[in-house]
Formats: sequence, structure tokens, C-alpha cells
Amino acid sequence: MSTDPYADALKNTLTEIKNVCPEINSSFIFTKEGTIVAGDTETADTTITKTLSSFQSLTEKADIIGGLHNFSVDGDKGKVHISRINDIYLATATSRNADENYLRSVTQVIVPTVLKLLESLVTTPLKSTQPQQLLVETFSGFFAGDAVQVDPSLLTKWSELYGGKRVSTIEVETFGGETTQCKVKEINDPNLRRKGIIRMPERVCKTLEVNKGEPVKIKPVEP
Repeated sequence: MSTDPYADALKNTLTEIKNVCPEINSSFIFTKEGTIVAGDTETADTTITKTLSSFQSLTEKADIIGGLHNFSVDGDKGKVHISRINDIYLATATSRNADENYLRSVTQVIVPTVLKLLESLVTTPLKSTQPQQLLVETFSGFFAGDAVQVDPSLLTKWSELYGGKRVSTIEVETFGGETTQCKVKEINDPNLRRKGIIRMPERVCKTLEVNKGEPVKIKPVEP
């Protein structure tokens, strides 16, 4: 996912956890803002994007009662667990017959230990410009322009990354490999914030050959 040594170390950690716990089908680590920190080698990007979109909708409601720390879904084909570790979240998808106590003991010991070790070696562990995955929401109109819109929290985070400088341009990449650079603004509709989406003018979508509801990867262009 990234050339960031911090992310690579966590990715290797998730892969090793999966080797120890074969009941884990996929796993990844992300921030509350929806930034993917690391994922194992077999987790599909579209799976991550859909999970993040659902999680961000839940956290928006959970903020009213003090936030969301742990969350589990028991489905017909397996289970999904999301747990908070320090300032990040770990998501795991397992088989239905997985030993939850064993999995919890492994993940809640190994991951925090690795994080603590990495934070002692890397000065800015989460300050990475690795791609952010979002779902496309389209808009059009006479004043649509060519700028895309993202959540204000992303713009704030990127600004902090670059010492307070404002990020005005991002690179958008589709899963088909098409890329383009676009001017970026914050989402102007409060009801669409923290939904894990990127609002893109229809003309930009046509250029990239991407449709509403499809995932794309974005990253800031250094100011």
C-alpha cells in the first residue's frame, strides 16, 4: 500500500498475525478520519473502502455518546471486528467459528507492542501521504467547476502535514489506473461530511471513467 516504513512494518505485522490466526480472512488499520495506515496483502481495496464508509457513518452517531471504541458484526458468512488501539483502529474479518478470545488476545497484545516500538523509532508515525480511499459522489451544474470536494478534516490533516501550508491540489487515481490532478475544496454540504466520500464534478468523472459509488484513491500534492 505504501512505501512508508511505518506502514510497511504494520502491514508485515498484520500478515504475521494472519499466519498465526488463519481464521482471519482480512485485516487493516486506519485512523478515525478514514486514512488507511496499513493492510494485509490479501484485503481488497474495495472491501476497505466500503468498511470505512460504514464505520464513519457509525462514528458520526456514536460521537453523541462519547465515541466508538469497539464494534462487532456477526454475519451469515463470518464476523467483523473493529477495535480502537491508541489513536487508530484495527479491523478484522474472520470466519464464523473463529476463537474470539484467542484472536483478541493476539491482536490486543501484538499490535500495541509493535506500535509502541515503531513510535520510538519513527518521529512522525502517522504523518504519511499514502493514498486515502473514498467513494465517489457526483455533482453538476453551471457553477460546478473542476474542483473536487473532500471532508474538511482531511484538508486540516494535510495542512498539518506540511507545516500549516494549505493543500490546494490533489491527485485522484481510479482502480483502473487512470489518474489526474484536481483543485480541491472542502465539502460545502454539512450533511455529506464524514461519510467517506469525495464529491467530483461529472466532467471530471467522465475524464477518469469513474461512476458514482465507485472507490478512488486520493493523495495531496505538496504545496
